Amino acid sequence: MEIRNETYLKNTLKSVIKINNIYTIHYFKYGKNFKVAPERHDFWEMVYVDSGEVGIITDDKEFTLKQGEAFFHRPNELHTIYTNNSFGNSAIISFECVGRTINYFADKIFVLGEFEKSLLGKIIKETPKCFSDKLNEIYLTKMTKRKNAPIGSEQLIKNCIELMLVSLLRTENDDESVKQITENVASLHSDKIVSNIIALLNQRLYSTIDLDTISKELFFSKTYIKTIFKKNMGISIIQYYILLKIDESKKLISQNKYTYTEIAYKLGFNSVHYFSRLFKQHTQMTPSEYAKSIKADNIL
Repeated sequence: MEIRNETYLKNTLKSVIKINNIYTIHYFKYGKNFKVAPERHDFWEMVYVDSGEVGIITDDKEFTLKQGEAFFHRPNELHTIYTNNSFGNSAIISFECVGRTINYFADKIFVLGEFEKSLLGKIIKETPKCFSDKLNEIYLTKMTKRKNAPIGSEQLIKNCIELMLVSLLRTENDDESVKQITENVASLHSDKIVSNIIALLNQRLYSTIDLDTISKELFFSKTYIKTIFKKNMGISIIQYYILLKIDESKKLISQNKYTYTEIAYKLGFNSVHYFSRLFKQHTQMTPSEYAKSIKADNIL
């Protein structure tokens, strides 16, 4: 019998949307006159209204999100959610996705079709199997993985999110438009640099870091890393670093364990006055006002 020796060529599969990390997955049932303190974080957040309607406030707009609609908060966008004289249920997924394609979702309201809704339903159903946290724990900062989670549970959630986003892209755009979007996706090289910078910043939240150190760590010039980061993220490295510290300070304030001076010292600020000034600049509240707003929230 003759043995055929053929040479096969592989096809490398390209990902238009790639979810790097998941932060939280929630499902909330809001009562009348619900409100939550404004927040800002360095990752994307999708808000989907499953029933009723909710009010959304962002950096520059306020609007009503109705049943079946979803809105995506871009990284570092100040935002909050509320109800007035109506009830509302929402699913909220926060995730990290670095690259230009994801920017298509910024500042847009999407209506989910049956396929996207089924994917979202799978995500909400799978989450309690994968994580032990309650879906309505509003101030959750880190989800706890179950040791006995079903095999592939994390991947199922990741794939469903990616597939839902791709489906929304294809629904909103014809083939030519999608082709144009994918052609504008940032190179893996620049995405990797940005991810590495963000990782370094997170590692040094409780100290300080400068551009010289980042440059030496990544073996690129300061000018290059500044340009790449600003192009991908829309703000400078230092501005992003300050936002990370402000977000971390909000967590520390919510714990009610430290004074504002201790928090400022822990996070590497020169003084409590400088910390307070930056905190108000980015949250429109002083640290003490923020602490009071947490206690005053009508959380159901």
